[in-house]
Amino acid sequence: MRLDRWLGPCLLALAALWLWLVYTYIPGARGEGEPGPRAFPVLLGFVLLGLGGLITLSAFLPANARRDAAVLVVTHREAFIASATFGLLMLYAFLLEKLGFLIATPVAVALTMFGILRMRSWILVLSLAAGLTIGCWMFFVVLLETPLPRGLWLM
Repeated sequence: MRLDRWLGPCLLALAALWLWLVYTYIPGARGEGEPGPRAFPVLLGFVLLGLGGLITLSAFLPANARRDAAVLVVTHREAFIASATFGLLMLYAFLLEKLGFLIATPVAVALTMFGILRMRSWILVLSLAAGLTIGCWMFFVVLLETPLPRGLWLM
């Protein structure tokens, strides 16, 4: 059984669900000609839709028939990375709501680098976590004038 024959349609369904949620819950632009807060999520939804379509199309083409037997086994490290990434995203969503962007983001970046990527240089981990947080804050708050989550516990 080829796994990509399931992956492509699942990505298509996920992209359709994503786009529906984006159009349902994220408000559009304030004025004509502005991208608004919906622009990047819609772009990501269409990219996911395109990738799902490509995977589905390539899975059912006869040129790929000779690779049917080459289904690779997932290693323990790959399974750990996938599950840890999912868990970290859930933790980041929780921390983002409770602590806000300026605290949750460096914590999530540091946990990713130290726990998942196994980087052991604390100077590198802390400098990248702080730099990424400050850079994102400058881009969204200062340049785009978009408010970031402040957190429920810190208000």
